[in-house]
Amino acid sequence: MGTPNKYKKEYAKKAADILAVGKSKAAVCAALDISRRTFYDWCAAHSEFNDAIDIAIQKCQAVWEEIGENGIKGNYERFGAAPWIFTMKNRFRDDYSDEKDEKKEDDKSVLEKIITGEIKIKHD
Repeated sequence: MGTPNKYKKEYAKKAADILAVGKSKAAVCAALDISRRTFYDWCAAHSEFNDAIDIAIQKCQAVWEEIGENGIKGNYERFGAAPWIFTMKNRFRDDYSDEKDEKKEDDKSVLEKIITGEIKIKHD
């Protein structure tokens, strides 16, 4: 196929099809014969590609969640919970990471704002 230097609309479907069965972004890049940088450049420059990737990543996560569910239920003879957890924490960090993002200033609770003095309570 050679290295494509120009984006084609059909790449969005091909990439989405690869991701939707549980494969990685690296698998997409390999199939399209592009670099990871080109992949991200296309996401930034082509909304149909970016949207297809976003939806396909959700489908990819659903595939991996089903693997975990089946493994936990004992449907796989040699399911490894630890490798599955490692995969989920690294591939789907938004939902599975143990690390919590630093709270933004706007995310403080009312109680936190009272404690830090950002909200003053009037005493009558």
